[in-house]
Amino acid sequence: MKTRSLRSASVVTILFWLLLLACARMRYTPPVHEPIIRVGILEQQESIHFEPQGPFQIQAQDSKENLKLNEPGLWTVRAVEPRPGQKHYLILLFESASEQKSRDQLERFKNRGVQAELKPFGEVLRAGTQALVDRRYYRVVLARQFDTMVDAELYLKTASNLANGKIIEEYDVQPGGVLVFRSPTGQEYRIHDRLRLLGSRITLKNVNVGSGYHWAHQESRSYAGELELAVDKTGKNNVVNVVSLEAYLNGVVAGEMAPSFPPEALKAQAIVSRTLFLNNFYRFHRGADFDVCDEVHCQVYVGVTKQNESTSAAVNATRGQVLTYGDILCTASYSAVCGGHTEDASEVWEGDGQPYLQGEFDATEAGISSQAFDLKQEENVRLWIQSNPKVYCNLETAGQPSFAGYAAKYFRWQTRARRVDLEKWITEKTGTDIGTLIDIVPVRRGSSGRLSEIRLVGSRDSVTVTRELNSRRTLSETALYSACFVIDKEELANGVADSYVFTGAGWGHGVGMCQIGASVRALRGQNVGQILAAYYRGTRIKKMY
Repeated sequence: MKTRSLRSASVVTILFWLLLLACARMRYTPPVHEPIIRVGILEQQESIHFEPQGPFQIQAQDSKENLKLNEPGLWTVRAVEPRPGQKHYLILLFESASEQKSRDQLERFKNRGVQAELKPFGEVLRAGTQALVDRRYYRVVLARQFDTMVDAELYLKTASNLANGKIIEEYDVQPGGVLVFRSPTGQEYRIHDRLRLLGSRITLKNVNVGSGYHWAHQESRSYAGELELAVDKTGKNNVVNVVSLEAYLNGVVAGEMAPSFPPEALKAQAIVSRTLFLNNFYRFHRGADFDVCDEVHCQVYVGVTKQNESTSAAVNATRGQVLTYGDILCTASYSAVCGGHTEDASEVWEGDGQPYLQGEFDATEAGISSQAFDLKQEENVRLWIQSNPKVYCNLETAGQPSFAGYAAKYFRWQTRARRVDLEKWITEKTGTDIGTLIDIVPVRRGSSGRLSEIRLVGSRDSVTVTRELNSRRTLSETALYSACFVIDKEELANGVADSYVFTGAGWGHGVGMCQIGASVRALRGQNVGQILAAYYRGTRIKKMY
């Protein structure tokens, strides 16, 4: 939304503009002392349905369209008269987070006769005047704009000195349209392009939950702060929740852990979630209208739907605290149930991983080590999965605490899949029709026994799948609980199985903190510092703001 001068107005209106300026990461006076963030809730919706929990306001870009409303019941919003916006195309030559590196590259291009210029972009997340995270990048682009993608592609193909160039787009006028609000009694209001709902908690209907996983469904969720509605470039509705970082964390801790978890485990989750947000800020949704999504891809965020005293107390008690390694923010990954052994980050994601994210047995007593029992070996993995080890996420040996009962089925699990279904999923998810499935061959496992590479052998073709999540998704309609599994064939005929049995351990990628393990550690008297030190070796807790 475009900023404009503040007039003498109500306190609510002034706060709205302060929040707006904070979201744009702009300097302003007086400062808002909370980091203000944007959480993507809904995207590309034909219509949006919501219920206000009290009187609310619509704050529009054009103040003439501002409204104060007090009609309970179900409201509907739809986008009409879409406007595609105006954009041009650029040729990107180089990009770096270092301004000096980009300036050096700019000079090299100019010395070669290439007319180029420097274009900074990105965001700085602030708490008042303090810069918490600087995610500014510096692009070297050709000093020429193109009206169409075709023009840019043609130029790039014919310019031999721009062989590594990449085409990017830049908007001159943002897309928009008209948002039509229909009240429970049928009254309609028209607001142009973008607006904020404020003054009341809002319950959104049909929010997607767990997309791509076995628990995928839709539900109603309530939100505080402000909801920003906009017409996107496809002519549909987007919804973003604008909240303070600490308010966001209240909704994350409540979404990631049950409120009945021990307080020290909830504190660990709060610190890890705060760290993960700050470390990932402007990394995975660059160019989007929001900073993070509300799904597993970033972190589960439930608004105020499940918030309660215990989760809020954990966030408040750790306010501003993060996890660092050598004064650098950690990549504080975590998963639900490690199955008794955490995983190396380098086996799950691209890159060399981090020294504090190395897989280890999460044993409750000494005497078990990766050197003595290597889970990269196929025969050991089968023994491990069939065992009942004394590890922190084994709820049976932990005395079956009631707060974690829901997770018992994930420690050790088994599922079956028909061969014909597997063939269908393999084709859909790899793009390769292998014909009749002959075999699923484990190729490589990480330190926890999780598969990082499998070979799918068919009568017509074979395909290799790398990375643990890809393996989990390829062999299931949604995703297997984890990639730590062994494979057995059933009902063989001429060497071809009619079905496959997957027997496994854990839920999730296994990197970093095991949430159930953390809860049992807390139950046994460990404090937040001890819990985090166990899952992130060599790190320390630091107060960032």
